[in-house]
Amino acid sequence: MTNIELTPAFLLHRRTYQGSSLLLDFLTRDYGKIRLVARGIRKNKTPIQMFQCLKISFKGRGELKTLANTESHDVPRRLLGNDLVLAMYANEILSRLLPEAEAHPGVFLGYQKFVESISRAPDGEQQLTLRLFENQLLEELGYGLDFRCDYSGEPISPTMNYHFVEQEGFVRHANGKIPGEILLKFASDTTEHLSTKELKIAKGLNRQRLRTLLGEKPLKSRELFVVS
Repeated sequence: MTNIELTPAFLLHRRTYQGSSLLLDFLTRDYGKIRLVARGIRKNKTPIQMFQCLKISFKGRGELKTLANTESHDVPRRLLGNDLVLAMYANEILSRLLPEAEAHPGVFLGYQKFVESISRAPDGEQQLTLRLFENQLLEELGYGLDFRCDYSGEPISPTMNYHFVEQEGFVRHANGKIPGEILLKFASDTTEHLSTKELKIAKGLNRQRLRTLLGEKPLKSRELFVVS
């Protein structure tokens, strides 16, 4: 019998279950991505909010456990427009890529930082925070990159351009679309100096990296706005 009390969590996704109940997918700090049933919750006039850190309690036997209680552990966030779409995108890639019930506290903290900053950051900073979150997620899933070296182990040159080749890495090429200078900024954690053009290049790189993992099924959030 599992009985977990007040573990930090964010709600990622919800859907109707057996009429008056909901199936809720949470990202938790200590237990990873989990799915819980909230029985009779559709009658509740105060729904559980997304993009707000909660403390949740759950219990039960078997794979599908029951949400017992939630407490607010954060300020409420009413995201609108592009802020909402970016946050929905982050939720969707977490839902699609994270394995069930496998703790990734680094991903949890990275997501928390992202949602805390998104509504108050200008667009360029939003995009940068999202790219850093994508990098962290890929690293945690075993698909991280060494931004300091190319595929052969040679140091990245700030004056050269590169292609990214899946399962190999960065390949030096005269017509490459990724300047070495950008890669070295990621390697040295000086990404706050990325220009709008450099952010667009980083966006394209991460889209390529994520495409293989996400497969052919399109992201629903991209139907609203191109965010990755």
